Amino acid sequence: MIDQLVLTKNAQFYVLKDDLNETIENIINKILSESCLNIDENEGKIIDVTRSEGVLMDENIPYIYSILVFPTLKDVYFFDSDEFDTKYQDRIYAYIIIFEFDKHFAIVKKSCSNISDCVDKYFQLFSGSAITNTFNDSDVAYQKISLRNMTVSDKAIRSRSYEAADLKGTFSTHAAGRSIPSFIKYRHGTTIKTISGTGRLVESSHRVSFDHIASWVHQQLILIKNGGHDKAFLDAFAKAKDLKEVIKSGVAPNAILIESSSLYDHLKENKLSIKYPSTVNGTKTQTTLTDKQEQNLLRYLERVFPINSQGKIICALGNARINVNKTITFDSSFLRTLKVHVGGQDITLQNYIMKNGFYSVTFTDHKFMYYLGNCFEDVSGVSEIEAILKMLHPINGMTNVSSEKGVFKSNSVNFSRNSMFNLVEHVHRKDNYIFCDDLGTEWADHITFNAKDSCINFIHSKHGLKSTSASNLHDIVGQAIKNLGYMNSSVDDFNSKATSTFSQFYKANKCLTKISRTRKGNLANFQNYLNALFTDYKLHRKCIISCSFISEGTIRTELLKIKQGQKVGGHIIQLLWILSSFSHAARDASVIPIIYCAN
Repeated sequence: MIDQLVLTKNAQFYVLKDDLNETIENIINKILSESCLNIDENEGKIIDVTRSEGVLMDENIPYIYSILVFPTLKDVYFFDSDEFDTKYQDRIYAYIIIFEFDKHFAIVKKSCSNISDCVDKYFQLFSGSAITNTFNDSDVAYQKISLRNMTVSDKAIRSRSYEAADLKGTFSTHAAGRSIPSFIKYRHGTTIKTISGTGRLVESSHRVSFDHIASWVHQQLILIKNGGHDKAFLDAFAKAKDLKEVIKSGVAPNAILIESSSLYDHLKENKLSIKYPSTVNGTKTQTTLTDKQEQNLLRYLERVFPINSQGKIICALGNARINVNKTITFDSSFLRTLKVHVGGQDITLQNYIMKNGFYSVTFTDHKFMYYLGNCFEDVSGVSEIEAILKMLHPINGMTNVSSEKGVFKSNSVNFSRNSMFNLVEHVHRKDNYIFCDDLGTEWADHITFNAKDSCINFIHSKHGLKSTSASNLHDIVGQAIKNLGYMNSSVDDFNSKATSTFSQFYKANKCLTKISRTRKGNLANFQNYLNALFTDYKLHRKCIISCSFISEGTIRTELLKIKQGQKVGGHIIQLLWILSSFSHAARDASVIPIIYCAN
């Protein structure tokens, strides 16, 4: 019957723990026994194979596999079994497959009873970060990412999700170092995969045969073992840290938050309810919480509970305390009394919360947080340096700029040769339309349109002596951020500009020049041009800052010092945060940030 199996590519990967006193046979048998505690005894097992040998298709690579397929009964959720004599149940079919390649394992399962305790005792899970090391950033397109912010404050956003064709280059990594990825969806060639914070890898595909699943598992294990690929994008987020090292440094847990919204969603998604012990007519039983009782419980759990220096959780959850070892767990006499019926067996609400990672712990050092079974460190600022450096675009001729606009005469038809305005117009000479919007109610110093590149550019210019001072940059960044709202102006808005401002000549101080504000393009055709451009699905916008006082080489040198942990002047830190704020504001407005600078 194994030949009849058709399965999805969905697995978790493990390595055998060291110094175990039990044989592999005993370990596998224990896991299989735990997995089928919810079996329908009236039917029995459909497939029961333990540690059989196999060989991969088209490869002479041996492996060992174990399979259980069995029926299980699940209560019909729309009948309350407490009110009906007849217990209505759905019959569904569960399976578990364990693949063994030397000391590495993969588990593929569905609808089994809970095996977490047994698996965690003998196997070490490959985390999501280990799986992300199987590919290079440059080879994939990150299509979705869900993040958990490193905070338990009830005044802050705790989680958020982002989705795009490729988040690289569009997602602002400003302060990303304080965010922990809990879900990643990415496209690698034609293959789409997802990775959860619990280390589950899912590859989108049609259902495939057992032999294909075995080959797929082997491929993923090889990739995981090789690892070590470039991760410029994911490196911007919080870094996993060894919990023991964090505790050794003198840092201690100081608060715990039960992720009650995630707990609620998981309960409802799986049609599970919470039960409490009660006595009916002298008989002890388990009674399901009413909706109101459940809501009150979850509302109470969503509070942040302090932890004192002795590890005691200060709350009304009975006697509760934190336990710190290789992981952080908690023990609450109250939560142990509540039960959740999962996979044919009752487990305590406390275990259900811990096994699903529905809790977060903060520390006396705010840089650290424990989430989804791992400790993370905030690396905000430093982590986004590479993304900031990519904004810098050295421009030939920038060192020759001696003024922002140059000098003017009444018969001037162009900006002075060595002015920043002239350089900007030269750089964008291949654009279809170039407008000068400087002075008055300006949206930018220059606005350009390029149909071939499907792009609208808003350019802000500033000249100054070469320096790493943050003050010059602060002014122009503030101006650019202020004008971001204009970047998504409509066709009518741009046409209104064309018939007013762009139809005039440039006036500098009191000198009216012959410099047309329409620096390139025919205004008579502008409306039709815009109509066509705005129907282009590839249309995007760039916010460009052109600064003669910034040197890409100097900025790179100073920011890399920060990345390497070297000391830098306070003005460099200010510079980093100003650049970061520009990147963040632009990308949040779905605009690409660029800085023209000197070499």
